[in-house]
Amino acid sequence: MGQDTWDIMVCLIAGHLLGDFVLQTDRMAHNKRKIGLLLLHVSGVTAVSYLVCGVWLSWRIAVGVFATHLIIDGIKTLAGKDGPRAFLFDQGGHLAALALIGGFWIPGAAVPYWQNFLPFYTKMVLLVAGGLLCIRVGGFWVAKAVAPFQKTIHRAEDSLPNAGRLIGQLERALIFLLVLVNVPQGVGFLVAAKSVLRFGEVREPNQRREAEYIIIGTLMSFGWALATAYATKALLNLLQMTGG
Repeated sequence: MGQDTWDIMVCLIAGHLLGDFVLQTDRMAHNKRKIGLLLLHVSGVTAVSYLVCGVWLSWRIAVGVFATHLIIDGIKTLAGKDGPRAFLFDQGGHLAALALIGGFWIPGAAVPYWQNFLPFYTKMVLLVAGGLLCIRVGGFWVAKAVAPFQKTIHRAEDSLPNAGRLIGQLERALIFLLVLVNVPQGVGFLVAAKSVLRFGEVREPNQRREAEYIIIGTLMSFGWALATAYATKALLNLLQMTGG
């Protein structure tokens, strides 16, 4: 696989993550049965992907992204599934489709326009994609995975709004950074610090379910962050070896 192909695949994935997890509003996400909102969302993902790729004369990028994203989102919407497994299948389907588009549908000579000004553009885009996958995508998956447990506990509404979501995003961002700068031992200190801070909230014997809920969510979040951080690092090394 040539360097140009890797460049386009990385850009396509980054465009997808930006469109799906940064630009997509809650209204779009929860009302995709309305064809107008679905088309608006798919058009947004297509536009961002086209912009990130920067191959202005390649109509295949726009057609490929629009068609596959519309089909996959349409199937998920009609299926009505919204659990962690459905989420992974949905995102896996998108990433597989983008890999096929970048590997076989886009001409091999296609080069992102932005590389004319930023020779390290592909690495920068890969870092953005890895960060989004680690921080934003991980947050959505963990939330869906622990949702069944959350229904069995009764938590007092005395915390800051969206504090748990922000804590999770910050911890995954720190893990991502620690792995990329070759200081993975710092993750151990992060685990210890969070254990002291969070488990101090659980003092009563009847709060065992809440403690277990916290442990499950924390381990899922840390596991996701470590996996995506090391995957990003491996891809960066691969790009380095191929001259990207």
